[in-house]
Amino acid sequence: MKNAMSMAFYLIVSFILLSGLSFACDFCILSQGISPLDTFKGSGIRVSERYTLLNSVYKGTEEITNPGAKEEYWTTEITGFYGITEDLMLLGVVPYKKTKLDGHLHVHSDGDIEVHRDMKGEESGIGDVAVLGRYTFFKTHTIDATTTVAGLLGIKFPTGKTDGKTADGAEYLDSHLQLGTGSTDFLIGFSLNHAVQKVSLSANVLGIITTEGDAGTTKHRYGNALNYDITVRYRIHPYEFAPAASQLFLALGINGETREREKENGIEVANSGGSTVYASPAIQLVLLPHWIAEIQYQHPIYHNLYGIQMGEDYRFTGGVTYLF
Repeated sequence: MKNAMSMAFYLIVSFILLSGLSFACDFCILSQGISPLDTFKGSGIRVSERYTLLNSVYKGTEEITNPGAKEEYWTTEITGFYGITEDLMLLGVVPYKKTKLDGHLHVHSDGDIEVHRDMKGEESGIGDVAVLGRYTFFKTHTIDATTTVAGLLGIKFPTGKTDGKTADGAEYLDSHLQLGTGSTDFLIGFSLNHAVQKVSLSANVLGIITTEGDAGTTKHRYGNALNYDITVRYRIHPYEFAPAASQLFLALGINGETREREKENGIEVANSGGSTVYASPAIQLVLLPHWIAEIQYQHPIYHNLYGIQMGEDYRFTGGVTYLF
């Protein structure tokens, strides 16, 4: 029984560190390096680095020729989590961001596109900080399986700057390239986790309810968003579970995000919002009793963007967690 409980604990730890890495776009909400929707007991801190490249242009589901626009996003996240009770956990996420623009995509009213190649810019600094609480309202353990269901509530605060300008100082950067959103946003989500011996399954959904903020001198509001993922993991080492042994996991997930159109000064932005689905392979190493490291690659397999927009080419994330 002791071995079974230890196995369940470390499988659930793996849920936390690999699930939900796709939660929300780099430029609007946090990414959830540790998924606040998963559940386990304990406290710790995680440091992650994420890189996102946008070097493609989409018209709905169709990829069209990119005339030369490019956007890059680097995000370093520090996430602390603390178990207040057996079922209640508090999380705080502090992102440090760097955004880079190399050629701005301009969409004319008739649908023609061009790139302003001389429009470049970089911004770096603290992004929007988030505080979240997670409560496990259902859990069951047997000798062979563990199942948990949890709910989440959170707030993202407008701590990131929104007045970044292009390299020549002539214009404000697009809202997506600002370090923050300028808005206080609300998070609500649910998670289901199930582990049976060497195989585990997690499914998460997170809703983001936005409010109006600023982008330069413009009143801006991101569209409400829904993020989701389902991930399967398999322990490849050791073949037979041993509580004191280090463990290696392989994972494959399907992640997605859907966003409503944005608004500028109360007017809906036609070329904003839409849906993206990613395939997300990952690998994780658990070094008992304190350290966990993982690497995840997210490749978009489906775009359906409203109007004409820049689309993601890929995301790459690596992280290290220390459990107290």
